[in-house]
Amino acid sequence: MILPAGSGAHRMLSEAVRNCKAIVFAGLPGVGKTLLLQQTALLSHAAGRPLYLLQWDIARQGFETPAILARYPEVDGATHAAIRRAAGFWVRGAVANWAAAHAGDEALLLGEAPFVGNRLVELARRETDAAEAFLAAPTTEFIIPAPTLAVRRAIEASREREIEQPRHAREAANAPPNVLTLLMQELRAAGAALGVPGVRSEGGYDPDVYTAVYTRLLGHRHARALAIDECWPVAASPYELDMVAAELHPRPAEVQTAIAQVEALGLAQLEEDVRNWFRMPGEPAPSAHHFT
Repeated sequence: MILPAGSGAHRMLSEAVRNCKAIVFAGLPGVGKTLLLQQTALLSHAAGRPLYLLQWDIARQGFETPAILARYPEVDGATHAAIRRAAGFWVRGAVANWAAAHAGDEALLLGEAPFVGNRLVELARRETDAAEAFLAAPTTEFIIPAPTLAVRRAIEASREREIEQPRHAREAANAPPNVLTLLMQELRAAGAALGVPGVRSEGGYDPDVYTAVYTRLLGHRHARALAIDECWPVAASPYELDMVAAELHPRPAEVQTAIAQVEALGLAQLEEDVRNWFRMPGEPAPSAHHFT
C-alpha cells in the first residue's frame, strides 16, 4: 500500500471495499485508474474478498488477433473503432454472467473503463438487459479519479518513461502522449455537444471539465469523483496483481460473435455509433463532432 492511511483516497476506497460488490474506475487514460485499482485490490485482499478484474486494456486484447487486426488495425496508436464497438457488445453480457455466478458470495469485481471514444462506455448506459440491475445497484460504484493539472502532468511524464522502459509487459501497451491529448480533445467535444455547463470544445486537460463530463455520462449510475492533489511514491508496476482470482476477457467464440455484430452494422452505422459514443439511450441526438 502506498496510499496514506488517513488520506481521502484511502478512506473512499476502504469504504467502497466494505460496501460494494463492484467498483469501476472510470476516466481518461493517464488519471491514475490502474494505480487506484491496484491499491483497491490490496485493500480487498486484506479484507479476504476474492478479486475479479475487468479492464479495457485486457479485454480488448481478446479482439486483437492477427486476423482481426489485419482488417481493423490500430490508427496512430489508437484501437480501431470496430474493436472498440465489439468490446462494448461483449462487456454487458460478461458483467451479467459474472453477477449471476457470484450473487451469493464475497467476490468483488474491480473494473477500469476509459469510456471516451467508445471504450466500454456501454457500462454507463441504461439498457433493458440482464446487466442493468447490477450496474445500477448501490453496491456497484463508479469512481472518477480526478488529478489536479500538476498531478496529471506528473502522470504523463511517468507514462512516457513506462512506455520507453516498461516495468511490466502491460505498460508497453499504455496510450502514448499523443493519444492522451486527442482523447482529452474528444472528451471536451463530447461535453460541449451534450451541453455540459462550462465545457468548451477546445483546450487541454482541466480537472473540473473532465469531472463534469464523466459525471454527466454516469448520470444513471452511482458515481463520485476522487480528487487527487498529490503524487504517491510508486516503486513497482501497478499491474503487479498476483492476488486476483481471474480476469474477465472474451472467449474466442464471444469475440467472433461480437465482431459479427459490428460487421452487421455496416461502416456508416459503426462510424455513427462511435462518433456519438457519449449519447445515452433516450437522450436527444447531440450535435456532430469529429470521428476518431
